[in-house]
Amino acid sequence: MQKQIKFRDDEAKSHQGDTGSNPGQEGAFISEKSTRIGLSLADADPSPRVTRCSPDHHGSIKIFEGAAEEQYDHLIQNYTPAPFQLIYWDPPFFTGKQQESDSGSFSDSWPDLATYLHWIESYMRRWPSMLADDGFLVVHCDWHAGHYIKALGDEALGYDNFRNEIVWHYTGRRQPARIRVNAKHDTLLVWAKSDAATFYPIFEPWTRDEYVRMKKQEVHRDEDGREWIWGHQGRGQSHAYRIYLDEAVARGRAIDTVWDIPIINTSAKERVGYPTQKPLTLLKRLVGLCTKSGDWVWDPMMGSGTTLMAASQMERNGFGGDQNPDAVRITKARIGGCP
Repeated sequence: MQKQIKFRDDEAKSHQGDTGSNPGQEGAFISEKSTRIGLSLADADPSPRVTRCSPDHHGSIKIFEGAAEEQYDHLIQNYTPAPFQLIYWDPPFFTGKQQESDSGSFSDSWPDLATYLHWIESYMRRWPSMLADDGFLVVHCDWHAGHYIKALGDEALGYDNFRNEIVWHYTGRRQPARIRVNAKHDTLLVWAKSDAATFYPIFEPWTRDEYVRMKKQEVHRDEDGREWIWGHQGRGQSHAYRIYLDEAVARGRAIDTVWDIPIINTSAKERVGYPTQKPLTLLKRLVGLCTKSGDWVWDPMMGSGTTLMAASQMERNGFGGDQNPDAVRITKARIGGCP
C-alpha cells in the first residue's frame, strides 16, 4: 500500500534552493497584520534589495534580490494595497534533480513528496492576498506533481475560480515508447481571484484555406468579388448573415487551451544559459491574455527574468525576484536600464 500524502506536514525537513527556505521553519513569513508603510507599486521602493529598472520598452520593472517569501514579506509590510493583475509562479517541478546550465543552477531535490507539497501549499495560501479582485494566478507545472498542485490551488482560491488548464506543447527529440510515451508538454493552471476577472482575447493567424476547411461551406462572391460564407445563428437560422473571408482571416483564430510554442533551441538568441528558461513567446501570450497595458505582473521565482521581459515589452509593469544571484544578474542584463 502506498504511503498517504499529507498536505500539511509540520515536521517537513528543511529544503534550501533558489526558491527559498521550507515554510515549516520558524519565521518564514511575517504576519499579514503587520503595519504597512502604504506605498503604491508605482512609488520608489525603500529597500536597498530592490532595483528599479527603466528599460527601453515601456513599463516599470522592479527586481528584488531575495527569495519568494522575502518578497511577500516586503510587499505585505510596505505596500497598501499590493494588487497584481497577474502572478505567474514557476516553482520547481519535483523532478528530483539538480537543474544546471551554463549560467546558473538550482536544486529541485526534495526529501519526499509530502515535503514538497507542504512547501507548495504554504505559498498557495498567500498568493490570493497579492491579487487584484479581477486578477489571475497562473502556476506552471508538469506531470510530476501538477495534479496535487491543482487540488491545493482549488483549496486556496476556490474550485469555482479555476478557469483553465493550458497545455504548453513543444517539440523535441522523441524516442520509441517502451516505458513512457514522450512527455512533450507542461501545464499552466489558471485561477481567477473572483468572477470579476476576464481575459483579453488573443487570436492566432491563419490562412483563407484553413478557415474554409474548418467551416466546410460553399464560398460565395458578392457583387464586388469579395468571398463570403453564411453565418449561423442557432437552429433553423443557418443563413443568418454573411461572414466575409478577408475579415475572418484578418481577425485570426481565437486561441484554445493547447499552445504549440517551440522550446528555446541551443542556438536561439534569447537563450541566456539559465536552467529551465521559458520562451519569451509563451510568457508574452500569457501576459497578453491576463493583463492590459499598465497592469502589474509579479514573478516571485523569476529565474532568467522572462516574465519581466514579456511585461516590459508589452507595456506592463513587473515586480520579480529570486534568491539566486545568477538569476538576478541575468535578469538585470536582459531588462536593461538598471543602475
